[in-house]
Amino acid sequence: MRKPRHTQKLLLDIIYDAINTAPNALARIALYVAQDPEAVLALSIADLARNTATGSASIVRFCRTLGLSGFREFKIALSGEIERRKLSGELAERAPSEAVDTAPRIAILSSALQNSISASARGFDDLQISGFANRIRAARRVELFGTGPSSVCADILAMRLICLGFPAHCSGSATVSHALARGLGSLSLAIGISSRGHTVETKDFLAIARETGAYTIAITTRVDCPIARTADEVVLFTSAEAWPQAGSAMHVPPLVLLSEYLCQCLQMAEV
Repeated sequence: MRKPRHTQKLLLDIIYDAINTAPNALARIALYVAQDPEAVLALSIADLARNTATGSASIVRFCRTLGLSGFREFKIALSGEIERRKLSGELAERAPSEAVDTAPRIAILSSALQNSISASARGFDDLQISGFANRIRAARRVELFGTGPSSVCADILAMRLICLGFPAHCSGSATVSHALARGLGSLSLAIGISSRGHTVETKDFLAIARETGAYTIAITTRVDCPIARTADEVVLFTSAEAWPQAGSAMHVPPLVLLSEYLCQCLQMAEV
């Protein structure tokens, strides 16, 4: 008999992974559970389906992707892991004042952002980020691009690199960035940022840069997306949103973490 997946890998870790890898309906469920696992224990399957804009069949399918037979077994497994994490100190008890002093909608947003940062931190590969830093250090030119809120992320990373003395540049214009990408070469590094990984302008930027011989890195939440398939390398992070919302900046905080982590690696290499 095949061993259930949650006995091979911690249940909450699988749920965090599902935020980025599962289909949209299941990803919504994963995000909702990750935001407040303890609250889910008090919900019925109908409650959870309603709160995640899905259906009971999707909840059952989500449970089965975790290696569990259904919602009842899911709640039992989740309850056990919550208690284990509390005992080990990994999951802190919620402060009583939080429920009293924080408006519910703000608390949900705060929890979602904190979970996305924590999940991203767990997912970052130290060796990969160190290699990323080495490529920046070796590059004669670093070109970054993103659109919408992802352009803010590109600006943040570019500014951090510039302040450290690296030849980084970022343009918010797709036309300008594509033109600049055509001037890159084998000693250049091109970094494209897209939360969902479907932005055509970012994919084209990476494709143009790669044709010149530049090394290309896609920073996104999905391993199987257009920009990931276009780039030489993919750095994954976890967004607080499991489904697209136009103009939302919910994916910016984990990318700030990545930017600071990357720059820390660059500074450590100087010592």
